[in-house]
Amino acid sequence: MRRFTWLLPIAVLLLILVALVAWAHPPVAYNPGIAHRVTLWIEPQAGKAPVLHALDDAHHDVRMAFYSITDPEVIQKIKDTVARGVTVRLMLENNPYGGSSTNIDVGLDLQKAGVQLKWAPRAFRYLHEKIIIVDGRVLYVMTHNLTTSAMTANREYGVRVDAPHLVREAARVYDADWNREPIDLTRSYLIWAPDNSRERFAHLFTSARHSIWLEEQNCQDPQIVHLLSEAARRGVDVRLISTPRWPIEQDYDEPGREQLRQAGGHVRYILDPYIHAKVFIIDGTLGFVGSQNFTTNSLDNNREVGVLFDDPQAVGQMVDQFLADWEKGTVEPFPKAQMPIPPEGYIDHTKARFYLFRDDVPVQLTVTHTYNSGRVIWLMGNADVDRNFKVVIFPSAYSKFPGYPDVLPDEYYKGKTIRVRGLIKLYRGWPEIIVNSPSQIEIVDEGKK
Repeated sequence: MRRFTWLLPIAVLLLILVALVAWAHPPVAYNPGIAHRVTLWIEPQAGKAPVLHALDDAHHDVRMAFYSITDPEVIQKIKDTVARGVTVRLMLENNPYGGSSTNIDVGLDLQKAGVQLKWAPRAFRYLHEKIIIVDGRVLYVMTHNLTTSAMTANREYGVRVDAPHLVREAARVYDADWNREPIDLTRSYLIWAPDNSRERFAHLFTSARHSIWLEEQNCQDPQIVHLLSEAARRGVDVRLISTPRWPIEQDYDEPGREQLRQAGGHVRYILDPYIHAKVFIIDGTLGFVGSQNFTTNSLDNNREVGVLFDDPQAVGQMVDQFLADWEKGTVEPFPKAQMPIPPEGYIDHTKARFYLFRDDVPVQLTVTHTYNSGRVIWLMGNADVDRNFKVVIFPSAYSKFPGYPDVLPDEYYKGKTIRVRGLIKLYRGWPEIIVNSPSQIEIVDEGKK
């Protein structure tokens, strides 16, 4: 045996080397940074105040990265921030889903006002993160874009993070993306896509002992759905709240919800507010807020970021809101509304949100405002373009309406009181009826000639 005693020091040395390598390169899934102190806000209750206050607090520089910015008050606040001498850098998605040119217009407008603008890095399918870094000392991470509907009609979450190491990391990644440089996020504290979201989420869901509560816009990715289903099978209380799409047979997220139900998980639906959130709570003690949807594209191709935290007050706020939404939610995606049709046989446009996904009740409005983008016409009963009921007419139907081509529907119906029939759908948090024929519109009052 003595002949082999010389092997002992070598074995010890090898063990030390293995330990050092493990320490230097730990498995990504087991290295989530946890913020111990964050300030959380919830939309639509909080409104625009958290974002406006963030910009007001800036003294030297602001870094912003967003998928979409359209809210006029926020846009003006960004301009005001630059005007008082603060350097503002903005990375903005230039080709959002659907091909809208709004971001281009907004980005160029902000650039004229002095904002340093760069479009999304081509390394990512979409720049989908939603962050603000103020003076290199405070980080804001959100589930929401800077649109009016996001902050007035959606269920969204955001956190202010004061932890220096998290802020430094976010700034380091921002600068790398700004300069189109690669960056190693193997040992990151924050959770990033496409770099490590899958691994981090997998660890969190497989290690959950008691509960996984989620408010998620999407639930499509096969791996995520499988992990949640497996958690439900082993007895974890898995609950999902989301907003369905009409018709439910064409909702791409419904198969994932059904798989979760079959595994013993629970699903509830909410139509109002629209669930645009990307959040979850693990075992009632750990919260996550980020931009990652549970879609393959989001996790594998987009630039996304989220933060994990155990701040008792912030997690408690999330739990309270989740339970309130759970109580409000329904097992059926589109339950028959309990609201009866009024005796007069129609409803005012301000009540349309209470009759979602019904087509048995006409909606009455006086067309006081219209919108014509060239791609769509809206007939509206008030001036708030983002937050009201809309009668929607697409160019393919224009030729069916009186006066065409000399008069388009927005001109024809302006000032008239009308009753509109059709399916009351939800779009960006607000009800609408898509009109394909003038037979859907009854003129009640011609208005002033």
